[in-house]
Amino acid sequence: MNKEINTHNLIVNFGKHKGQRWTRIPISYLQWLANEVDSEKGEIAKAELKRRGVTMPTSLRLSGHSIDRASQITTVWAKEGVYSWLQKTGEEALKEAAGKEEVSYKHFKFVFVYGEYYPTLKTIIQKK
Repeated sequence: MNKEINTHNLIVNFGKHKGQRWTRIPISYLQWLANEVDSEKGEIAKAELKRRGVTMPTSLRLSGHSIDRASQITTVWAKEGVYSWLQKTGEEALKEAAGKEEVSYKHFKFVFVYGEYYPTLKTIIQKK
């Protein structure tokens, strides 16, 4: 879809924000849609982000699953917190991955999904 989309009077017709105006949707949800959904919904999300002047993050995004898994499989993060440790280590592993979906790094296997705007760490698995 290459035409300019006016989001002012559009209403979300799906999911947890159903019935709300696109102009009221949280930025984090719009970013997720723009990155993960390849349909008209993703295009509308991109248009609304553009209208708000929001740029996409360039660093690694962490899925809730990856944070839960890291908290269950190891305690190496205890000094700095699981989120901070996983963000730092995940970005290091992402550099090692060089575009691959899976990479072994520091006794773990990291699984990434590459979206249009940013990569997402989907899960982390402890190697034995």
